[in-house]
Amino acid sequence: MHRRALLLAATAVFVPSLAMADESISGQWQLHQPGNIVISMDILADGYWTSETVQNNKVVAQMAGSYEQQKTGKNRGTLVFTPVKSKVSEEHGAAKVETDKYSLREGGAELHLVSAGSDPMVFKKQALAK
Repeated sequence: MHRRALLLAATAVFVPSLAMADESISGQWQLHQPGNIVISMDILADGYWTSETVQNNKVVAQMAGSYEQQKTGKNRGTLVFTPVKSKVSEEHGAAKVETDKYSLREGGAELHLVSAGSDPMVFKKQALAK
């Protein structure tokens, strides 16, 4: 009985973290920007993400961390990305917490992210290799 209580307590510790995200935004996403910039991002349903930014065929940033998703509708809400690990170039600048309004469009094939004072970034969902 004592072991069962410990298991339930351990599970309770992790339940809030699982509520931070859902399947709606999970996947492999890619953005192509002017200036030969490509951002690839993997968003996992468990609240973790990774990204890599390449400019002129040179990696200028690699980041990984956690995110929180706050839905305001079926296909929209707010995402707060918190980097835990990063390797960035001087041109890119330091990794920092980023808060974006998001919307899923085109049947979930596009992820639109808008940071305060920035232009929208439109990521396209990448098909999984078969």
